[in-house]
Amino acid sequence: MTPYLKNILAATLLLCAIAQALPSRPENSHIYDENRLVPAQQLEFFDRLSDDIANETGIVIDAVLLDDIGERVAAKYAEEIAEKWQADAGREGEVLIFVAQKQRRKMVVTRGTASSILNEADLRKAEQELLVPSFRQERYGDGILSLAGWLTFAISDSTGKSIEIDENAIPTEEGMTVRGWIFIVVVFGLLIAFGGKARRFGFFDNMKKLLSVSEIEKSQWPGIFQNVFGENLVSAFISGKCLMEGFDALATPWTVDFILRDNSPEVVAKLDAFRAKARRENIAFGHFYTPAGIAQIRDPQELEYLQIASRNAPLCGIKSRET
Repeated sequence: MTPYLKNILAATLLLCAIAQALPSRPENSHIYDENRLVPAQQLEFFDRLSDDIANETGIVIDAVLLDDIGERVAAKYAEEIAEKWQADAGREGEVLIFVAQKQRRKMVVTRGTASSILNEADLRKAEQELLVPSFRQERYGDGILSLAGWLTFAISDSTGKSIEIDENAIPTEEGMTVRGWIFIVVVFGLLIAFGGKARRFGFFDNMKKLLSVSEIEKSQWPGIFQNVFGENLVSAFISGKCLMEGFDALATPWTVDFILRDNSPEVVAKLDAFRAKARRENIAFGHFYTPAGIAQIRDPQELEYLQIASRNAPLCGIKSRET
């Protein structure tokens, strides 16, 4: 082989090696921003937020914003970066916000303990409702911070850890959008007042809301009802009023009614531990009927409503066979 060909081959191999290399974790930041899309003030806020989360929970939130990933498979490439960055950070869990601008791919991947506490369906929903719209409007920092805020709430809620942020950490970047300011104020209030009081802000709670019957059916709730009541449960079903035309799930929670063989107060009280979770996810517990009680109903309309609702919108149980 001639020296010229050897040089060509060496250059080709070098380019291939560079192409396959994974972006390195920045030494003093949690964001690898190839095109500098995130304004400096917002980047600093993200870094402080991620440090606080990592120190409290062992889970670090990072972001990688790339211009072009070529022919790589985005999901696989993001997973490889997440694995490398988790190892580099030496943390128990990793959450990576991944963006490939040219390929228009935006996703969140998790590793370690983060994978066990962050629901895949919730992550996809957060991507679509927080990250994607902001990027379409070229509000890159707003999108990254909005998603980071939601992730902070989700991680804190799952681990029971309180995250506090100094008021001086709030970005004061010139030209920040109104929505950006609203987000920062809400996140600050949420994190400082984390716990029962924080839920009054409602900003991130909307991300947890179940907005359709199919979402409820695919959620944890049917399993929760089965586990709580066991063989005592005849049926759990969406109230017929929630299925009427014009029902707005953003404004009004879904009402779940129950048919139990025993609906004594001590039995019904078993659901108390799940009432806070139900409120966050847009569910209210309605009436607790028994087959014997239904048999005594004399109002034809009420009886018809119960029969139709329990058979047409059952979440779990034996679909009111006893009614």
